[in-house]
Amino acid sequence: MDGRGQTFPATFYAVDTRLLDALNTGIVLLDEHRVVCWANEAARRITSMGMRQLTSVPFEFWAAESQSTELQESLSHCLTSGHNFTFRELVLIRDNVATTTDASFSRLQGPKDQGCVLVELSEVDHLIKIARDNRLFSDEAGFRQLVHGLAHEVKNPLGGIKGAAQLLAKEAGASNYKDYLEIIISEADRLKALVDRLLGSPQSHAEETFNIHQILERTRSLISAESGGIILTQRDYDPSLPELTGDRSQLFQACLNIAKNALESVTEARSENPQITFNTRAVRRKHPGSKGADTLIRIRIEDNGPGIPDDLKDRLFFPMVSGRPQGSGIGLSITQTIISRHNGWIEVTSEPGYTAFDIFLPFGVKR
Repeated sequence: MDGRGQTFPATFYAVDTRLLDALNTGIVLLDEHRVVCWANEAARRITSMGMRQLTSVPFEFWAAESQSTELQESLSHCLTSGHNFTFRELVLIRDNVATTTDASFSRLQGPKDQGCVLVELSEVDHLIKIARDNRLFSDEAGFRQLVHGLAHEVKNPLGGIKGAAQLLAKEAGASNYKDYLEIIISEADRLKALVDRLLGSPQSHAEETFNIHQILERTRSLISAESGGIILTQRDYDPSLPELTGDRSQLFQACLNIAKNALESVTEARSENPQITFNTRAVRRKHPGSKGADTLIRIRIEDNGPGIPDDLKDRLFFPMVSGRPQGSGIGLSITQTIISRHNGWIEVTSEPGYTAFDIFLPFGVKR
């Protein structure tokens, strides 16, 4: 029995539980009924539960419904036969918050330990997220390079088509075909503008130092006006954030593109009590593909719309990809380009009834 009145099996009497509490790996001890009888600090952190809650039910109760039966059967087999096992990507759920872990289960060996199982929990949520971010970052860069190459190839003949149409318009008798030639010229101009947007051709703007909240307030005002005051727009700012150095106009366009998507999402879905929230915080994050973490400004624009379809989540920032019938699929691609030029990146969290776009920008960065 330790100083807190907890009772351990024979094997644990030789172990100083302070050493177990110092580990980053979660250590859990299950009794013969598969109920937790002890857990170190890392296990309580990973599961977001205290000892009172952990010890109230069998361990498989905390597993995702799709995994619970399999875990119970494996644990029972481990207790009776001593067959150790590992459960990859075991999802533990508490209050609708899920944590993904790799869990190793080992029956303790000893004459007095036959009814005990040692569980080692390693949190893999962060590793999975880093791997996914790196993959998407690489896929998006390759896809964008392909689109840029195709856009350049399209732009050259477009100039020739427009020029030929303009020359034909000057020929004798061309008035008979005036309407057709005007269509050719106007469509060539429209396609050229589309290609320029795909290429993300930058406009010339002087860089300056400014407060990000000025941009967000302007965005919020425009969204509120466009919705006719029907959509509730809220703000949750950190007033202590330092100023940014960059292209104010382009960053405003990036935020406006995301906010307009949120507005169209809640409007077209006719969400109950529709609202859009603008949030800022200072966070410490690791850039996808880099080795170190930096202190960054996080801009979050969230809405209570229907969410993003699962089949679009991994392609959301690719050009010409849109989840709306009237969408061009250009706005978010341009937004990603703008944020990348400012050495930042974007992350998206979405589920039915909630979507959040997080923009991460380094403090005081210049393009």
